[in-house]
Amino acid sequence: MDTLNNDIRDIFSIFHDGGIVDCEGDLNKLTLTIQCNYLAELINPDFENFYVDLICINKLDFDPWMNPIDLKKIEFKSHEEYLKVDLEILSSEIKDDYVLITCNQHDTDLDYCGGNLIISATDFRLFDHNKNVMTIEELDSICRLYWDKFSKRD
Repeated sequence: MDTLNNDIRDIFSIFHDGGIVDCEGDLNKLTLTIQCNYLAELINPDFENFYVDLICINKLDFDPWMNPIDLKKIEFKSHEEYLKVDLEILSSEIKDDYVLITCNQHDTDLDYCGGNLIISATDFRLFDHNKNVMTIEELDSICRLYWDKFSKRD
């Protein structure tokens, strides 16, 4: 489980500043659409998204940051309520036996400005915009290429 959680943490860390913009499925297999143009375009200039399948989810929760802070905390009825609002990925870490993903949320019509997405799953799959299978190593290589190019800008 530790290696798996580390892999899931690493994927979401690489997607820093990307956004979870959609989800499809259930706790047996949930597909998250991750919009991360700056990385996807390095594979193909027309690409925008990646997809992460979370398989056999043990824990999936979202702890919102209420705005204003004294509002009563939202009780979400389903994962669709918080996974379809464009959660901007800030960071990812291991907490106990799950992955904690810190997110912003910019829709001012909602009563929260972000929160912590909590995930534990028994497996995952990673795909590019065309749903070609990717490895974490391939994603990491694309990320390093991006930051190398970024650091060489004038």
